[in-house]
Amino acid sequence: MKIVYNEKVLQTDKGVFFVNALKTTIKWVAAIAIICAAAVILANINGLSVTRSIADVNGTELTEAEYKYYLEMTKEQMLSEAGASATEDFWNSEIDGKKASEVAKQRAMDEMIRTEIAVQKAKDAGVTLGEAELANINAMFSDLDAAAKEQLDALEKATGADKLQLSDIMEKIFLTNAYYQSLIEQDAEFLAVEDEKVAEKVAEEYAAVKHVLILNTPQEATEEVDTEKYAADAKKKAEEILAKAVSGENFEKLVEEFGEDPGMEGNLEGYMIDKNGATLDGTGSMVPEFTQGTFAVAPGQVNPALVESSYGWHIIKRLPLPKESQTYKSMLEAAKNELTTDAFNVYIDGFKGEMSININEKIVNKIKVK
Repeated sequence: MKIVYNEKVLQTDKGVFFVNALKTTIKWVAAIAIICAAAVILANINGLSVTRSIADVNGTELTEAEYKYYLEMTKEQMLSEAGASATEDFWNSEIDGKKASEVAKQRAMDEMIRTEIAVQKAKDAGVTLGEAELANINAMFSDLDAAAKEQLDALEKATGADKLQLSDIMEKIFLTNAYYQSLIEQDAEFLAVEDEKVAEKVAEEYAAVKHVLILNTPQEATEEVDTEKYAADAKKKAEEILAKAVSGENFEKLVEEFGEDPGMEGNLEGYMIDKNGATLDGTGSMVPEFTQGTFAVAPGQVNPALVESSYGWHIIKRLPLPKESQTYKSMLEAAKNELTTDAFNVYIDGFKGEMSININEKIVNKIKVK
């Protein structure tokens, strides 16, 4: 389970907010923390009504629809991390020697089983969701706007689960979070992570970056423009600027004098991005080549290679993160949440040896990832 800190979720109306919560299950700690802050927790539904059992944990059946829900969330996460689209080529590619499609299916199964174990442990510990919290889901389902309803319909179609089934899945996730919170209340140090490890994770997963962009096509193309010659001249210009940057010339002045990215004017401290290229202000994401070129060097360094993308050529300098800013504090919070989640997952996985876990591989093998 992975965490992404996202303040913008708080700004959505409750219909869209509900669907966003559904679609960020794999990032459950952050999503649940935000939803709980908004006093929205799911209703107690009487269980999934799906025909086929795909697995069981200590005799509790887990359905095919439930698995497909986790699979959809896993697919979305993997595509985001890879900066890729859902194509057959991607799912046939390899990740650590395995087909991406099989990696997705295994991760989804692991998440589903882990959540079920946590739910059972929560019930053993007497952890429950309050009545007032459970009642809120009824209003959520009866008050979806058109956009939220469309998203929810698409999720139902992809998983084969209806609203009641999705609610049951989400109830498990929130109960898992309640169990997590109860463990922290009992022992504040139980899942604590060292500040040094948090800072190291931030340094690995976030970057501030500036670049000189030299476009490969004119901004106002006309029939008279020889586009091939323009691109060749632009590349030569970019190579000359790169040589200046590598030799130690003032990078700020190079950006100001030669840069053709108007976005630099509004990002005086540089773009803030995560390892997937997403901008931390939520405005979009960088092309993969730019992201890779940024993380290829240490903070304070100019990438000695000229980075080409569909926009043109980038001369990239990765900057030190602004450690006194609110943005950096948010990075620390996200990293701490993720490391804490990892510790919780390890704790829950430790119960697998004492439980009876069965998976119907015949059904799993027939499910296609696309």
